[in-house]
Amino acid sequence: MKSQAIPTALFMRNRSRLASLMSAGSVALIRSGERKLRNGDQFYPFRQRSDFFYLTGINLEECIFAFSPDQSDPELREILFIKRPTLKSELWTGQTLGPEEAKSLSGIGQVRWLDEQEAFLHILVPIASMVYADHEIGTIPYQNKESLAPMLHGLRMIKQPEEIQEIRRAAAITRSAFLRVLKKVEPGFYEYQVEAEIIGEFIGSGAEGHAFEPIVACGKNALTLHYVENNCLCREGELLLMDFGAEVNHYAADCSRTIPVSGRFTRRQRLLYDAVLRVFRKARDLMVPGTLMSDFHEAVGELWEEEHIALGLYSREDVDSHTGAEPLWKNFFVHGTSHSMGLDVHDPFDRSRPFEEGMVLTCEPAIYIPDEKLGIRLETDILITDNGPVDLMEDIPIEADEIEELMSRKP
Repeated sequence: MKSQAIPTALFMRNRSRLASLMSAGSVALIRSGERKLRNGDQFYPFRQRSDFFYLTGINLEECIFAFSPDQSDPELREILFIKRPTLKSELWTGQTLGPEEAKSLSGIGQVRWLDEQEAFLHILVPIASMVYADHEIGTIPYQNKESLAPMLHGLRMIKQPEEIQEIRRAAAITRSAFLRVLKKVEPGFYEYQVEAEIIGEFIGSGAEGHAFEPIVACGKNALTLHYVENNCLCREGELLLMDFGAEVNHYAADCSRTIPVSGRFTRRQRLLYDAVLRVFRKARDLMVPGTLMSDFHEAVGELWEEEHIALGLYSREDVDSHTGAEPLWKNFFVHGTSHSMGLDVHDPFDRSRPFEEGMVLTCEPAIYIPDEKLGIRLETDILITDNGPVDLMEDIPIEADEIEELMSRKP
């Protein structure tokens, strides 16, 4: 990890919140991620499983956490099993966390070697009233088992103050990357050069890297929602849509901005851009406690219907006479307006659960017009509060005039 460690209190509180949901006498077992082989002796970069990190704050592979909060023996309530290092492993990959450091990062009192797990689980599992698990336990017998995911995912929907702080840090680094791009982009730049500027700022600022595979889509490429080839030339007169975000301590930022390659919007581009910005601002104001995700999306669709008519994409008469299964606005706004985010850029979310204070959700209205070979998306991360939505990216330039002014300052 490149970032400063998250305070241990967060993980202790997360475990306490989980304990309040577990049935009496139960045990929860959760495993870490594993390093995936790429080829030969090369591995893909390791990324910890989000649920495991949420409970432990530990970024090691091949670990198991056993959580039995009702145990009368305090040494059996929380046990983290970590892989025992060898002389060979330390020669090739260096020293990893030892038990004492793992205790300090996680707040877990008992840290044991992984090869000791079976002896302890033979004590914990057979007497448990319920085993909450995300994996099979091998040879250890048990009868009652439920998935751990529903409880954990319900907890993860509401962000704790430390989590919001990490998302803010990721957003701040994302802002720096966007400002860097504005100083560089011009006709003749390639999409992959834009991507290089972004990752350079991320790593140089202490982020782990991209929170997700970045989209750098110029011109008609923006019509492909998950375009990630990022290999085309940015041409005079085209718009460049970027969907990107830094990852800090496993927490994601998710930002979309659309800029003119030449540094100035054409008249038509500006009309379209301002329409997206108007919808964005109205949509953001709707993100209040008690709102259902489906109702929010439909309300944004109605905003789009008025804008589409004003832009000449269809008429009120077309709307009134339309008999298709989907409304006309969905021809030009083809994805959802929001998703939950946090440890994952698409964090778990229950769509039947209304917005609540502490949720962090994106707001991302967009317009896609194949006949004009362009797409415009604006996206920021919104914290839901009882006092109204808080834009965690309010300082990332979004006004067309400001973007043009910043792009004119090229060195």
